[in-house]
Amino acid sequence: MNFKSEIIEHLSNYRIQKMGDLDKGIWKRKDKVYEFDHILPKKKNTIKLNILERYRESFYNSELSKISYHRFFHHLNSSQAMCINFFFPLFKEKKLELVLNAIGLNDDLVDYKTVCFEKESNFEKEGRPTSFDFYFQTVKGKNIYFEIKYTEYAFGKAKKDKNHIEKYNSEYSNKCSNINEQYSNLDSFLNNYQLMRNLIHISENSFVVLLHSKENKRISKESNFARLEVIKRKFQEHVVDLTWEKLLGMIDSKLADSDNLRGQMIDFKDKYKIKPSR
Repeated sequence: MNFKSEIIEHLSNYRIQKMGDLDKGIWKRKDKVYEFDHILPKKKNTIKLNILERYRESFYNSELSKISYHRFFHHLNSSQAMCINFFFPLFKEKKLELVLNAIGLNDDLVDYKTVCFEKESNFEKEGRPTSFDFYFQTVKGKNIYFEIKYTEYAFGKAKKDKNHIEKYNSEYSNKCSNINEQYSNLDSFLNNYQLMRNLIHISENSFVVLLHSKENKRISKESNFARLEVIKRKFQEHVVDLTWEKLLGMIDSKLADSDNLRGQMIDFKDKYKIKPSR
């Protein structure tokens, strides 16, 4: 059983055992309709159950909830819901410095006024902009962008069609100064499209955190590739290749002063089947 299949089976059992008497959710492909246990019924109040109960009300009553939700947010393996379940409680309890420390920025603080989900890039002038799952700026002016992965098979590619060629030429080709030359050409950029659109945001004061499960081997390989091969050596430390297991292992011991946060992280690890490591 591969990683995604194992997680889908786990989340199916999780819904049946812990989320009450709900109908199976529906997934449509072309003209066929499928029912799955790991998908929630697409009803407003039911979809909200994908946010863990401990901070659910606080999240939906906050300004941070006013975002565009992904098409498959009602799937229990939604990386967007996973991102919210992890980062919002840390925001609420003013504990995001634990993440800042985990990525190696120990001498700075989070500017909590800048925290947001679905941070849109200002790089693109036309079309749909790059959107980061989570973002904040530090007190010292560093930009921290997060790309979150869970069961996705890979970072996205783009077709070599007229629209993408034109967008590369007009929007991206002149923003690749931090990318090694062999990967900044049209073919390589489109072949690693999502990664490249993230990495071009890196600068002296900007970091991109690629956060994923260590068991997702394809994503782990691509994240390592981004840090060690794609980005220029000068900026390698600004690509943070980080696993959920390592991040949770680093912060677990620092939650003793917050019963709510400690409980949230127990619930988070239970839902997403994560075993912290050091």
